[in-house]
Amino acid sequence: KELGGGVGRGLILVVEDDTFLKNLIVPRLEHEGFKVEWVSEGKTALEFLKKTAPLLIVLDLLLPGIDGFQVLQEIRQDPRLKALPVIILSNLGEQEHIDRAKMLGADDYLVKAHFTLGEITEKINKLIGLKAHVNK
Repeated sequence: KELGGGVGRGLILVVEDDTFLKNLIVPRLEHEGFKVEWVSEGKTALEFLKKTAPLLIVLDLLLPGIDGFQVLQEIRQDPRLKALPVIILSNLGEQEHIDRAKMLGADDYLVKAHFTLGEITEKINKLIGLKAHVNK
């Protein structure tokens, strides 16, 4: 978009109902060269994923309606999406939430308060790099 269209590196879906955080993450990812789609609800994310498979999903757990755990579960049950990298970015920092998300197939789990934007994009780049490496 701003830097000559951020389509070069692929599409990332950000599922986050906190507008403040969305306004930090989305421009940062676009600056990194990604095309970013943002939705604020789990139901909308699942509808989007029926039509489009992004490179990676950044998923909040506390969402209106369908929560992030359920979104993750449905992604992992879909043969077309089950290998899709998913990074959980949540305020839920309890070990039980982390274990549950990992059990459901999250590739990484970041507690919002503990990570900077730079660290988040680094994790995304690492996961996408691994995926690109595996697909060759």
